[in-house]
Amino acid sequence: MSRKGWIFLILTLALMSFGLCRALLKREPVPTLPAEAKEREALRRFWDSYREAGRKRSAGQFAEAISFYQQALALRPDHEDSLYYLGNCYFELARYSSAIENYQRLVAVNPKGSSRGYMQLGLIYASLEPGAPLDLAKASEYFEQTLAVDPDSGALLGRGEVAILQGKWEQAWKLLKEANADNAMSVAAPFLLGYLCDRKGQSKEAWQWFRLAVQRGEMKKLPVKWTEEGDLKADPELRWKALAKQSVFGQLWLPVRKYLKAPDFSAADMKQEYQRVDEALARAARVLREAKRG
Repeated sequence: MSRKGWIFLILTLALMSFGLCRALLKREPVPTLPAEAKEREALRRFWDSYREAGRKRSAGQFAEAISFYQQALALRPDHEDSLYYLGNCYFELARYSSAIENYQRLVAVNPKGSSRGYMQLGLIYASLEPGAPLDLAKASEYFEQTLAVDPDSGALLGRGEVAILQGKWEQAWKLLKEANADNAMSVAAPFLLGYLCDRKGQSKEAWQWFRLAVQRGEMKKLPVKWTEEGDLKADPELRWKALAKQSVFGQLWLPVRKYLKAPDFSAADMKQEYQRVDEALARAARVLREAKRG
């Protein structure tokens, strides 16, 4: 190739390179989100999902709340409050296996600090609701683990309630007396202590305990935390229902508060309430027998 030809080729290549560079420079840069901005966005989405889940749960919309808690956990899988409240939503809907799975995830995240995870597992395995996985050995074990993490957790009552379900009357008496001394506002402890007296034919003592249970139903209680945002239960009925859920026999002792409006209630009323306890124990015994056979 002649010298002129080489010069022409070089100039042509140079022009092409220049044109290509200009074309590349004119292209819009692809926007990139800095790592810190991405983290902020993920955190915002987490809290949006978490707060919406709390609102749904507070409104009793447990199925909807589950979806939002799952979204929150997809962003922060080890978030303890989300695991706890998601488990509670499943518990409310009687989806026990899913509730257990989330409580177990919770205690796995914080085995030495999550007393509430152990407590809820104890309550599930001692639950008298139809279809619940009644297992008194597991329930007792979980309540003991609760107490090991937090002696003030209220699990002492749970252990006493399990002892009643097991027919361990003397142990139940001892544990419930301790629970009563530990919590001077408890309705469950005197109610069940009265039941133990009544089944032994100690009518006078049973009546004293039963009356104490009713009286405690009108005590002024401190506001109870209702949502993770810190809202407080102002409605006494909501507060009492929340407390009853932390007791195996909660749905049996909670109704005795109606006697606050009937000051002339009698020992016959007490007998009627304790008959309901007998029926609950009989149902639990049948479930346990069937589980052993099955």
